[in-house]
Amino acid sequence: MGCITTYTGRHFDPVCPESGEIDIRDIAHALSLICRGNGHVKTFFSVGQHCIHCAREAEARGYSDRLILACLLHDASECYLSDVPRPIKGVMPQYKAVEERLLEQIYIKYLGTVLTNEEERQVKQIDNDMLYYDLLNLLNERIEQKPPVMAAEFSYEALPFEEVENRFLEMFMRYGVYAGKEGVFSTEFFELHYSQSCQKLVGDIVGTLLENMERIMNFFLLEKLDQKVLVVIHSNVDVYAAHVAECGQDYRDWMIADTFDGRIHILSLEACRESSSHAHMDREEYARLIVHEFVHICQQQVEPNCNGVIWFWEALATNLAGQVMAPVELNCSRDELMFHYQELPAAYSISYRLGKYMLEYLSHEQIYEYIRNPGALWTDTENILEAVGQKKGLK
Repeated sequence: MGCITTYTGRHFDPVCPESGEIDIRDIAHALSLICRGNGHVKTFFSVGQHCIHCAREAEARGYSDRLILACLLHDASECYLSDVPRPIKGVMPQYKAVEERLLEQIYIKYLGTVLTNEEERQVKQIDNDMLYYDLLNLLNERIEQKPPVMAAEFSYEALPFEEVENRFLEMFMRYGVYAGKEGVFSTEFFELHYSQSCQKLVGDIVGTLLENMERIMNFFLLEKLDQKVLVVIHSNVDVYAAHVAECGQDYRDWMIADTFDGRIHILSLEACRESSSHAHMDREEYARLIVHEFVHICQQQVEPNCNGVIWFWEALATNLAGQVMAPVELNCSRDELMFHYQELPAAYSISYRLGKYMLEYLSHEQIYEYIRNPGALWTDTENILEAVGQKKGLK
């Protein structure tokens, strides 16, 4: 069968869906642009906004996180099949079979299993209750039945699709990260949130942070952290990608950890290995990755501005974390390093080499001045590049 090209550039066969090709970003984006009721409404109102309403109603009724997420995803198959009105579905058995099979795949990917009969009944009840108010508010049509009692209040103001997309991803993050049983490990300095499948990593992460926190904080002249560090371990790549998108960043396949929102988000070791860039990562490398992100947390506390100096942030993080990068030639310009860093081949290896040089040849006072006043690097980056290339002190 033929494939469709999705928003994220995947080639997806809705008739024979592969779980690995289902992407929450495609779902959130497409549903925010598909109109409810096949377009027969007074004003545009997206399927995505309807799904958010259903999830909020499940939330207000006190349903489980799993059921809230199921309500958010109950129309997710329409991302790939479009919104076909109910009367049409009734005379299209083949379409109905494709839709059901696809939705089952989506539920299995993001909930772990298909819905039970009771869960299906609860989701359908909310969907039907919401339909009553959708028709009333979007078409001035009142179904001849007793108005359903709703636990939440809703606005039918048509929201920009970008806002609906972001709200959808935010709600998915809230309930998708902790879908299933959640574990929490808390100390005076940090708090780890993890799924049961990541439980074996907790000891490694806790030990690594405790061993390195004081050393890293001392480097940044920090006596204490502004707040307890929250560490979220993601066992699902799509959930992590949704978090990256929610932070306004473009997700790339090599991404496995970040501090975009002031917290450490990191993929589980098993999920890291799903990326071709990190297929052979071992537990020691994974531990260094945790330290790498903690370096960013400390640097953000001193000075959060990284405009034009991401290379410097990564220079410190790779070296202070004890990561080892392959040797590379410095064949980039100042402007490429400062303003097109993510596009550079072997960008982290370049940062590693620059950082290794700076830590060896510059005083801690000078490095700390760059941390505190990154604007100084706008004038000094070219000299640093030249000095590292010549392997001698700064001019």
